[in-house]
Amino acid sequence: MKFLLYGAGALIIFTVFVSVFAASADKREVRLIPKWVWVLLCVVITPFGGLLYLTLGRPLGPGKAPKTTTLAPDDDPEFLRKLAERLRNDEDPGSNV
Repeated sequence: MKFLLYGAGALIIFTVFVSVFAASADKREVRLIPKWVWVLLCVVITPFGGLLYLTLGRPLGPGKAPKTTTLAPDDDPEFLRKLAERLRNDEDPGSNV
């Protein structure tokens, strides 16, 4: 009987943990399906919904997510190259003709 109580307690703690973890995640970083569906799955299909969220749906983290960085203009080599060309053309107006 103690085993069932401990198992039920662990199941409740796991459900609450995974549901809060899914609800607090950034909705743009959650994978595969929308965040609200993951929360619903975690609560309704305990413990399988939680395990699915942890393995398939949770955000990957800062080091593992695909990077989409924006460069500042002074760090972008192509921008600097075009700027140098424009400056050279402005200094020597006869070279454009």
